[in-house]
Amino acid sequence: MIIIINGPLGIGKTSVSWELLRCFERAAMLDGDYLGAIQPFEIYDEARIAYLDQTFVHMSAWHKQHGYTNLVINYVFEQPEALAHLRALLQPLDGEIYAFRLTCSEAEMERRIRQRAGPENADSADVAWELQRFRELVTIQEEAALHGDLGRVVDTSTLSAVEVARQIKKLTAQ
Repeated sequence: MIIIINGPLGIGKTSVSWELLRCFERAAMLDGDYLGAIQPFEIYDEARIAYLDQTFVHMSAWHKQHGYTNLVINYVFEQPEALAHLRALLQPLDGEIYAFRLTCSEAEMERRIRQRAGPENADSADVAWELQRFRELVTIQEEAALHGDLGRVVDTSTLSAVEVARQIKKLTAQ
């Protein structure tokens, strides 16, 4: 099985992915922020995105070949076409692919971002940028979700990463 975790930055994709990993006996996690960390980095560069998609596919194939039957992939997918493209590339590796889009209230997101930054940095320019980018991505994803699939919505506003992972695991078993 392959589980794709989508959502805006800071929502907890990586934390949930780590918790999901613990739900399986043989699993691997592929974090798009780390796999896609290249220089130069241009958010909307099609060549970079294609490179990242191929990296997901190659790493997924490698893990599958070595007995890791469950994979968790997390990344920000802004458009349904981008998620559909990755799914199509992964389909030959595993016919069981689930996608989830994490959401939460703006107030909760602000609390999380400020808490992660720590009291000494809670009002920094980096925090302001993260909050602005969170709002921007939520708007982009909400609009795009009206026109296609960005993953089944899971509201994380009142849930811990462990609780979100358990909910996702339960949804994949149905």
